[in-house]
Amino acid sequence: MDAVEVIQFQQPYQNTGQVSNALDDDETFCEETEEIVTVNPTRPAIDKHCSGCGAQLHCKNSSLPGFLPEELLDKTVRKKMTEAILCRRCHLLKYYNFLINVNVCRVDYESIMSCLRLNSEALVLLIVDITDIPGSIYQHLPSIIGCQKPMIVIANKVDLLPPDAKCGYLKRFKLVVEEAIAKAGFRDHFNILHTALVSAKTGYGIEDLITEIYLKYTNVKLGMRNDIYLIGCTNAGKSSVFNALLQSDLCKVHAIDVVERATTSVWPGTTLSLLKFPVMKPTNYRLELRRRRLLQHRAWLQKEMYSRKLLLQKTKNPNYAVLFGAVQNTFKEKDDDLQPIPTSKILTEDPLKSSKNSPRWSLQDPLFTEGIWCYDTPGTVNDEQVLNLFTLDELTHVLPRRLLRPRTALVPVGYSLLIGGVARVDVEKCVKYNRLLLTTFASDDLPLNCMPTTEVDEFLKANVPTGALVVPCGNNRLAQWPDLESCVFELNGKESGGAVADIVLSSIGWVLVSSSSALIRIRSYTPCGKGMATRSALLPFAADVRGKRIPGTRFYKVKPVEFPVNIRRLNALRKKEPSEQQCT
Repeated sequence: MDAVEVIQFQQPYQNTGQVSNALDDDETFCEETEEIVTVNPTRPAIDKHCSGCGAQLHCKNSSLPGFLPEELLDKTVRKKMTEAILCRRCHLLKYYNFLINVNVCRVDYESIMSCLRLNSEALVLLIVDITDIPGSIYQHLPSIIGCQKPMIVIANKVDLLPPDAKCGYLKRFKLVVEEAIAKAGFRDHFNILHTALVSAKTGYGIEDLITEIYLKYTNVKLGMRNDIYLIGCTNAGKSSVFNALLQSDLCKVHAIDVVERATTSVWPGTTLSLLKFPVMKPTNYRLELRRRRLLQHRAWLQKEMYSRKLLLQKTKNPNYAVLFGAVQNTFKEKDDDLQPIPTSKILTEDPLKSSKNSPRWSLQDPLFTEGIWCYDTPGTVNDEQVLNLFTLDELTHVLPRRLLRPRTALVPVGYSLLIGGVARVDVEKCVKYNRLLLTTFASDDLPLNCMPTTEVDEFLKANVPTGALVVPCGNNRLAQWPDLESCVFELNGKESGGAVADIVLSSIGWVLVSSSSALIRIRSYTPCGKGMATRSALLPFAADVRGKRIPGTRFYKVKPVEFPVNIRRLNALRKKEPSEQQCT
């Protein structure tokens, strides 16, 4: 599975010949960490932190964040290790894709975030999962960090959303996010500076986000006004955004290779304490260099986008429809080029051994400590999310990793739509002669089934133990699997028969309702009845791109992904062609 990155950084002044040895040392350390599990409850924690999750290293309890076996803790103290070190949990997650459950209660989270109450000028970067709106918005956040703080809302994971059937879908994405933020009351409690659409995975929107930070949160004389904090619910992508910002112009050049990337994975709760990197001071000279680089980058991006559209039309490969970008650092290459190489070092030092005795930057250097910092915080535990109810295997099937495909079904009154074995949508009321379309956006691993509501219980009993519904997994899992509880929604259709609203199934996906019926009553089910809500349609024209009806079923074929046609531009070209022909 490609959810976890394994990245080795080259330290400043370090030759590439030493990289293989560093890898060998890490592999040996991983094996030791896996085999040794000595616990000493009486020993206090040491004054070092895990570079993957930020937790303080200790050997008290293997279920707590930052645990390291006592033997390895002694080795760390004895050798006075200054290099980045990972706790046992982060090592197993990084190298073996294995997650150890840890205990981070709400009280611990509030104590970690309490420092923000005293800092009224701190910039809050609120990370939300655009595929889980409003489930990834924690409404109790103002009471935890305080009110009236400047905030930039970052809607992450836009790379998972397909293009809509009509142009302007990016603006509609932003409007849905802003509407959810306002409904949660954040516009009354915070000073919202900007709303950004980004993808930390592909780099889309990251450069524009940094530009907005420099434009709206800098002082002409002093630079950045205060520290920056990345805040959001679990699995919203905070660590991925942190890693992207770490490699960008927002981070000081000398710190890029010093700061360890945050441990990232598909499982929630991977960031346990405060990780940080120093923020670059934006002088006029630096901002001008950055502006020139972005102009060159924009020209390349337009050509790349045009070629991707042509490839999408030719190959029908949905990967060419994914929103993408590139995150670069304007000053890293220039800084490396300006560093002179001493002649004595070239003539006398062995390139394979020079890295051991060469100086290295440290985050305790005054160059970093006296400046502004950007912090990655732990994930907020949201009671409306159902992520904690799934096992690791189930999460890999539930959380989407590829471009979402709109799967449309014609569902009459008295029928139910099943999404795997984790969610269910019943149509209880609709005008008889008005059809009702349900378009599902969920992971491709979760199968869809449509049947009479009276047959649902027997269908689940017969198919869940066999694994045909993918989630939940296995017979033993059924004993712990919570019951599906319902919530009723009443909607008013549109005369045009277009999109009415989205029914959100937090952490699972959402269902777009399209109908011209005056009154629609829908009953939806999720585990423990969590995370169900309605919102404005995120992709209101998705049902229009459905294919032909599949014979013998209530589903429509899924058409290949296409970019929408700009009607205004097409009409302008058609008017232009006859005039050119008359001139010739």
